Amino acid sequence: MPANTPGLLIVFEGTDGTGKSTQLKLLATALEKQGFPVVSTCEPSNGKYGKQIRALFTKRNTIKPEDELELFLADRKDHVDDLIIPELKNGKIVLCDRYYLSTIAYQGAAGLDPTDILTRNNFAPTPDLAILFHVPLEIGIKRITESRREALNDFESKEYLQKVSIQFERLQLPCIQRVDATKDINSVHQNVLALVTPLLRSL
Repeated sequence: MPANTPGLLIVFEGTDGTGKSTQLKLLATALEKQGFPVVSTCEPSNGKYGKQIRALFTKRNTIKPEDELELFLADRKDHVDDLIIPELKNGKIVLCDRYYLSTIAYQGAAGLDPTDILTRNNFAPTPDLAILFHVPLEIGIKRITESRREALNDFESKEYLQKVSIQFERLQLPCIQRVDATKDINSVHQNVLALVTPLLRSL
């Protein structure tokens, strides 16, 4: 669904460990220094459905893929209605860490139909830009377990992330721009800025 608002919606996508969350923070800081109004957010959200989703990080086998998808859709509906659309209407640049492309990839990897998932997200504004970060899975997993010193959750097993990566690779939507996230943080940031800067002229 086109946003038809004065703001911009920029989403950060990719498998875990690609550095997308770090790049979102760097972009937010850079835009704020230029005087642009920025709102940073994420999915799952901190709402009631988002909290239910986060609880699945350690017990994902307790829910069917179809029911899991329903939770993601309900969380996104609240997120869109309560935050994303109001902030876009106020002319803000909304930066979102994960959006419906992640749902397509992660729930698609769980066996659901990616095309159907996209259709069921038609209530959500289409991003002005979806930055899809890519690193080889071994690097992403190493970043999670060694750099962040975190244990892999139920959405992060290597076998599952391989399927997720394939789903991301298959996505061919006009809003998507792919970024090689194996480079150093500043180089990736410069690539992100190069993608975002042309959009700022419309504000």
